[in-house]
Amino acid sequence: MSLSLLQSTIPIRYELCQPGDGAVYRPELCTPPRTYRETFFNLNNSIDGFWYDAAQDAYILNVQMKYALWPSFRRNKYTIDAETGLDAIGRVDGSSGVGIDAYENGEFGKVYAQQTGGSFTSVVEIDPVTLGIVQTVMDEDDLPGSPNIGRFLINRQDSILVSEDTIITSVYDYTAVTLLGQFAMPALTVQDLAYEDNERGWAVMPGFDGIPTIVKFNYKSIEVEAVTGIQAGTAPDFQVLIAYDSKRKVLAVFRQREDATDGAAEHVLDLYKPFAVPTNMSAPIPMSQPQPGQVVTMVAHVYGDRGEVGQAKAVTITNSGDGTILQPTVTPRTNGAVVFQYLSGENPGSDVITLQVDL
Repeated sequence: MSLSLLQSTIPIRYELCQPGDGAVYRPELCTPPRTYRETFFNLNNSIDGFWYDAAQDAYILNVQMKYALWPSFRRNKYTIDAETGLDAIGRVDGSSGVGIDAYENGEFGKVYAQQTGGSFTSVVEIDPVTLGIVQTVMDEDDLPGSPNIGRFLINRQDSILVSEDTIITSVYDYTAVTLLGQFAMPALTVQDLAYEDNERGWAVMPGFDGIPTIVKFNYKSIEVEAVTGIQAGTAPDFQVLIAYDSKRKVLAVFRQREDATDGAAEHVLDLYKPFAVPTNMSAPIPMSQPQPGQVVTMVAHVYGDRGEVGQAKAVTITNSGDGTILQPTVTPRTNGAVVFQYLSGENPGSDVITLQVDL
């Protein structure tokens, strides 16, 4: 698997300073050269959640902010248009409730979060608009050994919770109170998990040399399916979070960056299209019996090492016999099919057709 970058945007903008801002609270925000009265609360732990909301067709970012007016802090909820990658709907005050952290998207396209109360943590369903609690889904006490719930994803249909703990990711059946399995991620601490479907999810880690590592995993078979890196940024990433757009089949990567000298937001939203790197190709099959002097449609398929649809730029087709390939270069279809026309020679059974993939 690999990731193709579709677009990169600076998705949010801060509010500009107004006269009187910073006179009492957070004066550093409106002291030149800074001209914006808000900023992320810190460099590595400001974002409560980042997820895709299918109902709004938008990415939602809930962030703790420093603010140059009373009470000197607040939470912003940014609604980022999934098509443009911009904060088209505007900022509204976010709310984390009491002790709520780590919002995630999960089963049924709903939003879930951690709620900490006393000495335990619960996973609760959240209203995607108000961010209020709808219901409690499960508690730490529903897991064997009552482990700490880190970044997580949840499959309520099968009662599965996937939770990270540094480099170990654990998969639980919270109804049967059973640990189903564990697997180690191939890089450093997991920063975020994202739900794809009722079998698979995604993880992001800081990686090495400034290149975030993306992992696709199957939490039912308890295995890592693919590991890939995304391009290093032009500035350091302090926090990297991911969300999966189930409508477009796109992985969104939000990269928290340091503000510009004037205080403007420099955070980046990258949208990636996952595709399988082709490793195999089926032999071309004629759609009808080749006859001398007749044109026959031939079909082959490009696929990855797990049998998934492979995507390639082009396939070059050659023939060593007396027949003729009418389309020597073909672009595979979205389902991996390679369709081309072959003009049979006098001895079509002796032809050897060769296909070569251009990645």
